[in-house]
Amino acid sequence: MREIPTWQAYDRIAASGEYGELVNEAGELTLSPDGRREADFFRSALEGRKRVLDVGCGPGFPLIMLTDCVTTLYGVDASPAMLAAARRNVAALGMRSVVLLRALGEQLPFLNGVFDGFAICGTLGSLPEPAAVLSELARVGAPGAMLASIEQDYRRRLAPGAPRVERWLCTQAGALWLRVVRYLTDPYRIRDERYVLYPASDFGRRVLGDPELVRGERKATDLSPEHLPPEVILDAWYSIEAQFDPDTLQAALDRAGFEPVKQWVADSYGVPHIFSVFRCR
Repeated sequence: MREIPTWQAYDRIAASGEYGELVNEAGELTLSPDGRREADFFRSALEGRKRVLDVGCGPGFPLIMLTDCVTTLYGVDASPAMLAAARRNVAALGMRSVVLLRALGEQLPFLNGVFDGFAICGTLGSLPEPAAVLSELARVGAPGAMLASIEQDYRRRLAPGAPRVERWLCTQAGALWLRVVRYLTDPYRIRDERYVLYPASDFGRRVLGDPELVRGERKATDLSPEHLPPEVILDAWYSIEAQFDPDTLQAALDRAGFEPVKQWVADSYGVPHIFSVFRCR
């Protein structure tokens, strides 16, 4: 089983359409109330900034919510499929002063000290080793640059009774998958394993007869990869993502050269998230 960069995992997700649409066919934003609250957070933290970078911009959130309150916006993502979605959304909304580039967060194509604002929404929690990305942000950030971040609070995974391993069967883009997600500690990490299964096998035909999977829904399972016949598994890979609680996030930003302005935890999309504003020293 091979490890792949997390951006490749998100590239596959974006290409499959799993995220849904941020902008509908009528050119209208489709944000939920939680999405709008997150957008308001980024706007309040970064309003009036001259040059803002959305790191791991995905399909364009929160970047597209900032276009009328900052001067110039840059968005970077390592996933070509994510960037394609962002470009479609920016074009559909007729937004200007937005520059989208493919880049790794560990190797940003910018000079030192050119940004006075950063938006990070879930990006740090999608990296195997975020320290290098945070160091790059400190490099390209001017003294006093504001960093606004939303990350899931990993403490919920440490609560008594919280599952440390979850398994699902799912069908996406015509493929049958077994997905195994392991919640690790010391350090906090999520290991996301994906197994592509042979749909025409006896096992595949039995599984695909399930009404939930026929409808394209995922279904919890007790199956483990080691219990499957080897010929059923067509491909397998995994990615590793770092996770944070408020203290570990603050410590990581401090090491990179950012000082706290404010931080709190609140539910968003039914999950506790860490809302943080930091300043570049």
